[in-house]
Amino acid sequence: MSMEPVPPREGLFDRIADAVSGGMGKKTNILIWLFAILGWVFLFALGGKKIDSGTWLPAWFTSLGFNFPLNIVTTVAELFIGFLVAANALRIQRVSDLQTKAQADQTLRIGEVEDNLVKEMQENTELTRKVHDLTQTISSQTCTLDEIHRHVEALTTNAGLDVGEFSAPMTQTAPVGAHAAPESGVTKEPNG
Repeated sequence: MSMEPVPPREGLFDRIADAVSGGMGKKTNILIWLFAILGWVFLFALGGKKIDSGTWLPAWFTSLGFNFPLNIVTTVAELFIGFLVAANALRIQRVSDLQTKAQADQTLRIGEVEDNLVKEMQENTELTRKVHDLTQTISSQTCTLDEIHRHVEALTTNAGLDVGEFSAPMTQTAPVGAHAAPESGVTKEPNG
């Protein structure tokens, strides 16, 4: 289950800021403006005296009355574009902060999982050691029981009793700590 941060829904201003920032950074936009500026420079550099003097432009276009508002509009537009780019940068920062927080939370959860794994591995190791010790004890007790069985068999044989074949059941075991009554293995023949 992924718990990725969900950035807040973008408003109209943020979407416009994204579009302007995205468009300004594209190679096509950069190339268009590069060629426009180079064309303008070459027009005046190679255009001769008439173009250089600016007399080919209408008088209203070069007048202070036209250029002053045009410069104001251009300055405001550049300022607005700066605001849009700054707004986009802030949005990117907010998303980055959300991602950083999510990564920190995930790192914390990974640390908790690692700690739990270490604890479980220690418990498993301890249980494995106990099972080994229990197996050793059972093996030792089985050897002791086999020795007792050989002694009982030898005693009954010396006493002249027929014990018959005795095979201890391997599938039945007494619970730990329980003392089962030993089977005698001595069979009596009916008198008859």
